[in-house]
Amino acid sequence: MKKQTGLALFIAFWSILSALSAQNPAQSFSIEDAIKYAQEKSLSVQQSKYDFARSKEQVREYTAIGLPKASAKVDYNYNINLPTQLLPDFLSPAVVGTLEAFQLVPPGTAANLPVGEAQPIQFGTKNSLTASFNVSTLVFDGSYFVGLKAARGLVDMTSKQTDLSLHQIKHTVKRAYLTVLIAEENKKTLLKNVENLQKLLNETKAFKASGLIEQLDVDRLELSLSNLQSEYEMVGRQVDLAYNVLKFQMTFPLEDQIALSDSLNTLLEEPSDEELNGAVSVDKRIEVQIMKQSEYLNELNVKRYKMGYAPSLNAFFTHQYQIQRNNLFDSDESGFFPISIVGASLLVPIFDGFDKSAKIKMAEIDRKKISLQIKQFELAINLEVENARVAYKNAKQRLENQRKNLELAERILNTTKIKYREGIGSSMEITNAEQELYRTQANLMNALYDAAVAKADLDKSLGK
Repeated sequence: MKKQTGLALFIAFWSILSALSAQNPAQSFSIEDAIKYAQEKSLSVQQSKYDFARSKEQVREYTAIGLPKASAKVDYNYNINLPTQLLPDFLSPAVVGTLEAFQLVPPGTAANLPVGEAQPIQFGTKNSLTASFNVSTLVFDGSYFVGLKAARGLVDMTSKQTDLSLHQIKHTVKRAYLTVLIAEENKKTLLKNVENLQKLLNETKAFKASGLIEQLDVDRLELSLSNLQSEYEMVGRQVDLAYNVLKFQMTFPLEDQIALSDSLNTLLEEPSDEELNGAVSVDKRIEVQIMKQSEYLNELNVKRYKMGYAPSLNAFFTHQYQIQRNNLFDSDESGFFPISIVGASLLVPIFDGFDKSAKIKMAEIDRKKISLQIKQFELAINLEVENARVAYKNAKQRLENQRKNLELAERILNTTKIKYREGIGSSMEITNAEQELYRTQANLMNALYDAAVAKADLDKSLGK
């Protein structure tokens, strides 16, 4: 009864796993598909694209400085207490003086008038409403036009930085993809070794049953098989780790399944003679393009500060309508009073305390520094390319040697097995030949990986 229950649970569990696998089939990727997926999903690339979009908006923001600005404004004031001014009595002397002129009063009357105290006088109305329309524009400013070029150059800079992020992702995904292929190839090789060793163990057990060999021979092969199976399980876990690294580099969900459609042999393409021995073109490297763009921006910065010595001119136009009434809605009182103003403002720098002079010198120093950095980086690129070429040639030679060694190790093992079956060899010789084969296979896997990575590094150094 217990056995039947256990079997039923096992079948149910297996059915659930099969159903889940059917719902989430493994998504297949070629190396180009994996790179494209990673570039689309990468958070760093998305951030670079946001930086690019923001730089375009910065250009619009800076351009707006030189475009006309228009605004409308309405002001309303209610004077709870009208403004008051103290004024002397200037009416009485004026009236008396007029009367003297017409000889209606005795002469000297105006001069003999007593001096009166100043009288408080209120001016204005209770309500004041003003509607205005203003237009202003920048007519000329040399630093503005240079800054506009710099803002557009910043857009090109952020665009190249996005390209750099895409390029870096391509390299990291390619290396992770190759790592998975190498791990899978190593796993297949170990599985084949386990199957061959299991077959040999079965034959040895048959010989033992016939009394042709000793138990020691069987024990040795069983120990070798156990060690090989443990190594196979360990490599299986390494394959899982390699897949997880690839998923991480691709920004692919870790819980989903992934399959690789490209084989290792298709990716081990031979570089051309130009790539291995031709002249190095540093301009193909995106990093150099970014640094040169930075140098260009520094040159514009110097020009911008120098243009700060030139005059700047602004123009404006203002048109207003004003109502001043004690009763705002009384149409019998005075109506609208129009006011129109056109003007210009010319700013001529005379002395700024050597502020711009210091800024110009600092900007020139920054430009010279970036120029030196470009030269230094170009030297580093040439060294990187030469090292990558040497590393690839060495890896390629090592790979060819390991392939020859593998053929030799397989031939030695086959010969040892034949001698063992014919009774003229020992199990110790087989064990030694097997261990040598496993080491040679491991060396070949390492050589394959080194050659693939060396080719990827060569492509990167050449700016491909």
